Amino acid sequence: MRDVSSSDSLRIALDICHPADFHFFRNALMIWREQNHDVLILSRDKEVVIPLLKEAGLAHLLLTRRRNGMLGLGVELIEHNYGAWQAMRRHRTQVAAAVAGAFVVHAARLLGIPALLFYDTEHARLSNAITYPFATRIFTPRAYRDDLGPKQERFDGYKELAYLHPARFTPDPAKLAADGLEPGEPFTFVRLVSWQSHHDVGDYGVRDVYKVVRRLEKHGRVLISSEDPLPPDLQDYAYKGLRTDVHHVLAHARLLFGESATMASESAQLGVPAIFLSTSSRGYTDELEQRYGMVFNFNGPRALQADALDCAESILSDPNAPQMFRERHARMMAEQIDVTAFVVDRVVRYARREA
Repeated sequence: MRDVSSSDSLRIALDICHPADFHFFRNALMIWREQNHDVLILSRDKEVVIPLLKEAGLAHLLLTRRRNGMLGLGVELIEHNYGAWQAMRRHRTQVAAAVAGAFVVHAARLLGIPALLFYDTEHARLSNAITYPFATRIFTPRAYRDDLGPKQERFDGYKELAYLHPARFTPDPAKLAADGLEPGEPFTFVRLVSWQSHHDVGDYGVRDVYKVVRRLEKHGRVLISSEDPLPPDLQDYAYKGLRTDVHHVLAHARLLFGESATMASESAQLGVPAIFLSTSSRGYTDELEQRYGMVFNFNGPRALQADALDCAESILSDPNAPQMFRERHARMMAEQIDVTAFVVDRVVRYARREA
């Protein structure tokens, strides 16, 4: 493929396979389009990916729908990569970027274009094993535990700062109205996951959501965001706002309690303490606890719901907690980069063959 000059419009492909991928690339996408670059969005129907793209008014090419089980995921992997190969060949893509990358990296290799991965999940061992060898460059947070060799480039920050850095995001209290909340009203945001990802096999978190609700609602309202449908008798607790507004609401919570490492980090970036309850762990959530005290991890043998709820109640009952976490958050943010600016720069440099 020919080199392009700095004045040329670039052809960039993004693979959006998970809701977090949408959020990660959203601001970079707007910047690239303002710079008149041609961005192809490839998508996968998983959880709320398609509704998010629709709510944002973004045209995309749907390649596959999520399949279950290892065999189903294997078939989908082949289908998605084949569809990506066809689409990027027609588009004449110059660089492909993704968060995990398994569904696009092989297609990029066949086309001879750079494949840039931005990832932070060490225990996705199978996915990483079939993806990393084909990547051109792998960008990881500073806290990533594994040494990936010369392909790896670390950055001072967290993936979630691509869309929640103060330079990119300002919480809007008006978004609370959809859930009947007033600014300043205490509430806890609960996040439940479906445990269907390939790296979730054998993991668990919340064992009894009814006990979680009973304990937490003693300290204010409880909102639940769940990947699986909630039982009818918990529907009153369901988050009712737009999917694209969830971070505006989360920013006004007193606490996040949940099974999602990504949302635990999102909460921390917004200055809201988080309880992360899961048998698996992450380097970035460990750092958010050990270095900044913004996340409280209950992982592995510590993945006990009762202990996590005790911790949650100690935070919610402490009148000094809001000020303490504001101070911790300010110290944390002083040490982070603008991740969107980093992503924009690296993708453009590789498209221009300047890297």
